[in-house]
Amino acid sequence: MGDRYSCLQLVDENMRATTRMIGHYLFIYGAIGIYLPFLPLFLAANGLDSLQIGFLMAIGPSTSIFTQIAWGNFADKHNRRKEYLVIAVTGTALVCITLTFFKSLSWLALLLFFYALFNSATSPLTDSLALDTVADTRHFGLFRRWGSLGFAVTAVTGGLLFSYLPVSLFGAVAGSLYAMTLLWTVSLPNPRKWNRPARAAFPLIEVLKVPGVKQLLFVLLLVMVPYAAYSSFLGWHLQSLGASRLWVGIAWTVAAISEVPIFGMGSRWLIRTPARSLMAGAALIFSVRWLAYAYIQSYPIIVFLQLAQSLSFALFYLAAVEYLTKLVSDELRSSAQSLMQCIGFGVSAIVGSTIGGWLVKTGGIFNLYIVMAVLSGLGALGSFTWLRYKS
Repeated sequence: MGDRYSCLQLVDENMRATTRMIGHYLFIYGAIGIYLPFLPLFLAANGLDSLQIGFLMAIGPSTSIFTQIAWGNFADKHNRRKEYLVIAVTGTALVCITLTFFKSLSWLALLLFFYALFNSATSPLTDSLALDTVADTRHFGLFRRWGSLGFAVTAVTGGLLFSYLPVSLFGAVAGSLYAMTLLWTVSLPNPRKWNRPARAAFPLIEVLKVPGVKQLLFVLLLVMVPYAAYSSFLGWHLQSLGASRLWVGIAWTVAAISEVPIFGMGSRWLIRTPARSLMAGAALIFSVRWLAYAYIQSYPIIVFLQLAQSLSFALFYLAAVEYLTKLVSDELRSSAQSLMQCIGFGVSAIVGSTIGGWLVKTGGIFNLYIVMAVLSGLGALGSFTWLRYKS
């Protein structure tokens, strides 16, 4: 009887941990669903041009290169992934709310620096906690799909909201969602109970020593630099074709909803297909997608093509997480995920937003998408030739 009770208690604890993790993903990506699509529109509404927007969009990624690695390194070394995540979400919420009150370029630059200081930890630490919670890391997508759903709901809601309200309220809306996220974050399971601290003084250095990690990071750069440029200038591109803010929100929503089934089915694909093959296929789809965006001049068609987000970004991200997870030990997981986020969404975003802004200003959006297509194609080739881990 005692064994049966213990078994039922364990199942109940696992279900509660799963529910809390799902709720956290819904809210954290719901907040991102407001921040990412509408930050460029908020900056443009303050009278900034494409170069200034590109500069401001690069502040976060350039800051996160250092802060993201530091968060992951300390989280592994001290085995406090949840505690650091709570601090990061709290700081992010406060900074977003403060954005409502400042409009000048210098103040916006300072606030976006502090946003990156805190927010850079949220994604890698969330993924690390999810990987700790799930029994098989190939099922990570079952958690991550709820993030896509949360993003989709708030992106379309934001499009409706900012069609009637001034986009100057962007900071207050995003900050409120991050504050709601905090309520879920504090209830997450704490892996400190079963994980051990990293033995290395600098876990990041140990991650970089693992064979195959450097090659993976280079492929990430090739594929995610174009994606970062797309994220920075999609809203601007759609509005230049005549789309309203509502259509911008719909575009992001279509992309996010398309990710949900891929994150759900991805575990089955990863069982049958090597992660590097899925990464190569996704990068190739990225390349075709950017070519289509370059030549098509109708914003409703581009919004429809956002469905390709499923087989490009979602598939690539899921396969890359699995590839990296199998390369490193569990005690280095936060450092590894932070490094991946640093390269995939930090360094890539700096290059993508700054060079993207320059290309748009000097040669137009067409030239930007052509360069993006070439880089993604090289990423597909690199996935086959440089990545060796297969199982």
